Amino acid sequence: MNYLLHKARLQHLISHRNGYLALASGSLILNVLLAIAIFIVSGHERIVLVPPDITKTFWVSKSHVSQEYLSEMTLFFADLRFNLTANNIAMQHDLLLRYVNPNGYADVKAQLLNEADKLTKEHVSMAFFPVDIKVDATSLTSVVTGDIQGSVGNTLLPLERVKYQLRFIYHDGRLLVKSFDEVKPHA
Repeated sequence: MNYLLHKARLQHLISHRNGYLALASGSLILNVLLAIAIFIVSGHERIVLVPPDITKTFWVSKSHVSQEYLSEMTLFFADLRFNLTANNIAMQHDLLLRYVNPNGYADVKAQLLNEADKLTKEHVSMAFFPVDIKVDATSLTSVVTGDIQGSVGNTLLPLERVKYQLRFIYHDGRLLVKSFDEVKPHA
């Protein structure tokens, strides 16, 4: 009887050992898989850039953006393009070019270089004061209206009311500028 009791206890201990061994083996396999997954994913994180000053709530989805998001980004891009001095013009334009669609990059870059040359030659500083923004989220366009105040040294130039249309492309969760053109008033 003692022999049967020892044999039953031994089988019980062996079954517990095998259960814990299976549990430990499963845990080890999961840890190895997690380590491989972390190794694969590391270095592939995505940084989402948004305007530095967010005044409204907005949303983005895989294929659409809200009007508020387009409005905020329009203000951000207008600030990069029109709040310029001789000291910051290169940095502002380089930052804006990071957000330009590759298909329209050459045109926008040429446009910005012409403006930079003109401002540098004439020693003009500019400040932009937005007045109105009209946004169409379905066509990914916006029109920003504002006043540009230029200055040469301490001399202020007259305010000039301008209107610019921005066309965007939204691809893979990233909003890119397709074009940034002045809207001429009808004569």
